[in-house]
Amino acid sequence: MFVCALRPGGAALSRGDVFGYIARLRRDEGDALNSIVDGPFAAVATSAPDDLRPKLARWRTLTGAGDVRLDNRAEVAALAGIQAGEADSDLQLVLAALDARGEACIRQLLGDFAFVVWDPGAEKLLAVRDAFGVKPLYQRRSDDLVLFSSEVGPIQLDEEYDVEYIHAQLTGFATEVTATIWRGLTSVEPGGVVRHRGTVRTAERYWRPEEFVPEASGDEEANCLRFRQLLEDGVRTRMEDTGDVWAYLSGGLDSSSVVGLASRLRPEGGRLAGTVTFVDSLGEGDERAYSSAVVDKYGIRNEQLHDYWLWQDDGMPPPATDHPAPMYPFFARERRVSAIVRNAGSRVLLSGIGADHYLSGNLDYITDLASRRQFRAAMNEVTRWSVATRQSFWKVGRRFLVDPFLPGIMRRGAAGPAGPAWMSPSLNARSAPASADRRGGGRFAHSIASALGTLPSWLERTMHGSDVEIRYPFLYRPLVEWSLRLPPSQRVRPYARKWILRQATRDVLPEKVRTRTTKGGIDARVLWSLHRERARLDALLKDPILAQLGCIDAARLRHEVDQARRGVPVHNVQLLCALSLETWLAVRNGRWDARPRTAATAA
Repeated sequence: MFVCALRPGGAALSRGDVFGYIARLRRDEGDALNSIVDGPFAAVATSAPDDLRPKLARWRTLTGAGDVRLDNRAEVAALAGIQAGEADSDLQLVLAALDARGEACIRQLLGDFAFVVWDPGAEKLLAVRDAFGVKPLYQRRSDDLVLFSSEVGPIQLDEEYDVEYIHAQLTGFATEVTATIWRGLTSVEPGGVVRHRGTVRTAERYWRPEEFVPEASGDEEANCLRFRQLLEDGVRTRMEDTGDVWAYLSGGLDSSSVVGLASRLRPEGGRLAGTVTFVDSLGEGDERAYSSAVVDKYGIRNEQLHDYWLWQDDGMPPPATDHPAPMYPFFARERRVSAIVRNAGSRVLLSGIGADHYLSGNLDYITDLASRRQFRAAMNEVTRWSVATRQSFWKVGRRFLVDPFLPGIMRRGAAGPAGPAWMSPSLNARSAPASADRRGGGRFAHSIASALGTLPSWLERTMHGSDVEIRYPFLYRPLVEWSLRLPPSQRVRPYARKWILRQATRDVLPEKVRTRTTKGGIDARVLWSLHRERARLDALLKDPILAQLGCIDAARLRHEVDQARRGVPVHNVQLLCALSLETWLAVRNGRWDARPRTAATAA
């Protein structure tokens, strides 16, 4: 964890000037504090014996603070004109490259990182975040200071919430990528760089997915081979020099591909030691038929966590994380995952998250064909999808060939589906879909780029803290960039979404996994949890914070929870988002009921 401060006016800082922020740094017993003060700039970081990497570094006149894990150390060292081993850390290697090449080298950095660099000669500060926002970097201006931190705590001045952000969380619509739940506190955007030179601040993005346009066609065999090579690189770079690593294994296509390749690859200094599988005996939650096929194929250790539920009491209070997350009520389960990995002597956990955001594709490519006046091809695609999915030709055609080209008020369902009754009227007004882009062309690519923009809110780092580092092979940037250029037909086909991943892993995955078209779900477990934790949830919703903020109608939300308990169909996704967010708010405000459940609810 680190925090940086800059006095834009140029007056010198002392450690005492930032003492209040230092005092808020989260530390365990035995952690040390390291600091660097250089004129108007100061940086402080915690240091523990088992840290994966140092958070402070110097190179010649440059000072840096950050969390940096590079995928391309050799290339960055070449930019710096040194051998990779000459730098003590990846952070120092970045400083060396910046010293030799300036800001031009930032775009060439691959990996997971968030760092701040101070150049006293140029009186310039740079704050940089990786392309997908894997590493967080928060910013705030306070009095005459500009503050940056890897966590909210050190620079959070009050408990005021950004209601606009909460609205977006409840409706499921993406917010500005720099927004946070805390008023006045923002993030450096993924793929972004913030520059301070004196009192002048500028911000820009050095990487954005919109730059990569899908090609109309391409050699399928050659593309499958190249995709496989890049995915292997993504897995390998996240295992090198880490010792034993672990991986999530759901039995789905993505996590199984990561586990399969990690089992086959033997990168220097890294080895897949085990996997973690969530097993849920309710509804469609038991996917052991698929995860076991992968385990049997590779003989890998598999720890199964059975029937964990939402709001489960594991003897510890829920974690007070920086930000809410949709799966926050599974805190007991995620803590158990961290314990398994740490007790096995590892600190790294591989995840399959990411592939859904750019490989699943969408049918907007049909609209793109029509906008380019390729009407026959567009009609052929509508026919193909309507037959394959057993939908009316006219229904599919209207959605992708008619509605996108109509004025907004004439579009079918332009007012949007009615949201849950418990949402405030202002929230339901926001839930109407935005007008479709009538300029034509690029709807497919725009949709994918928008999905990638939501990635930071789905990354699992929030509940693992610093105990375990989650790494994402599907977020290897060369893999993403190359995949974004793939023709839509090589990403999405009827009953074969992620087509290229399925083709490229023929020898990696068991056939029952590679060809599966179903996906497990947790709906049954969510509804079961509403019964199991009735007393706790009823206390939570008696006077919810979300209602105090004007975001929900408390009585109507309680009614929908009761309806769900009775088996009446409800807005499951929005309901889970609301309950997760209310849980998080209660924990942050000291209102979580930590008392044991009553005997009546223990059954």
